[in-house]
Amino acid sequence: MSALAVLDDTDLPWIANAVDIVERVAGEPWRVALDRLERLPVTSNQLAAVVGAMHRVLGGGGRNAQLARRARGLVLGPPALDAGMRNARIASAAGSLGITDHQVEIALWSDLPRERPVELPAGRPSELELAALANIHLIQRALRRAQSILLRIWGDAGAIIRAASARGLLSTVSVGTQGETILEIVGPLALFHRTAVYGRAIAGLVPFLAGCKRFELELSAQSPTHPYTVHLASPILLPAPPAELSESSVRARLARDLVRRARLTVTAIPPPIIAGIRLVCPDLLVDLPGVRWHLEIVGFWTTEYLARKLARYHDAGIKNVIFCIDELRGCENDDALPDNARVIGYRRFVDPDHVLEMIGVQARNGREVG
Repeated sequence: MSALAVLDDTDLPWIANAVDIVERVAGEPWRVALDRLERLPVTSNQLAAVVGAMHRVLGGGGRNAQLARRARGLVLGPPALDAGMRNARIASAAGSLGITDHQVEIALWSDLPRERPVELPAGRPSELELAALANIHLIQRALRRAQSILLRIWGDAGAIIRAASARGLLSTVSVGTQGETILEIVGPLALFHRTAVYGRAIAGLVPFLAGCKRFELELSAQSPTHPYTVHLASPILLPAPPAELSESSVRARLARDLVRRARLTVTAIPPPIIAGIRLVCPDLLVDLPGVRWHLEIVGFWTTEYLARKLARYHDAGIKNVIFCIDELRGCENDDALPDNARVIGYRRFVDPDHVLEMIGVQARNGREVG
């Protein structure tokens, strides 16, 4: 097992040197800075992460893209066959844009990442901020190459669990021997389909690690020659956690529609239910006289994943379960459904009439008729 090489306080001096280099070439294309940054005695992964963090902090992509289009519109046209004609066009464009001839030369292709001018609109960025953002990139890169991920969380794990659910990740929640919450997540490289989309979804989980009191992350991956395991544990430098996601639009709309169409008693985001050492986390509870239905909204899915979910509900003594699955996020070749599972497919939103039909309730003029 190897530790994931994230950045810490010992990396701040070379990050400060990197910022110095970028600051000295302000106004020149990024390729000038990159040529000098590549001489720093650090790994390519660490350097790429810090450069990516600088791009996010400094910005300028949208602004320069617009300027590049305007500059090319003024300068390009029939070939300029001599230096005098070329310089005249550059000067004319500079007059129209209100910038210098040199700035026009830079602006022509400034919508390309390496040709974008280095700008520090808010002044020199903090190396501590850059290290924290770079760590996000390094962890996300590792997760995108994982076959399986095991995350142990001490303290309140609600934000991480809700973030995983909102992204539709193939995840399982259980309680560990030390009282920690264990989140097991299927990695992108364990899937047949949707690996790129799923990889982006799982990367979105990383910023929420900063809100954990304590965590340990272990991922399994496969190199061209051998399997390997990577381990990461807090504390590490990370930006402040993002605000929690707003209520899932699919869940909120379905709850609202069920109440409106059949005046049902609906509970959104009920507490997790213990199933042995595992937990099941329904999105909605629908209560009818003498019977309760558990609805879970599933994003990415496989046949085996749905079957395991169903088995855990049964372990908890729950038989009335409905899975609402995203039809566009099946991750297997055949996308078959497990036997004995009640499943409703959806594209953007779940049709409440399909749910009412499955639970044996009809909606008529907003009144429940059973």
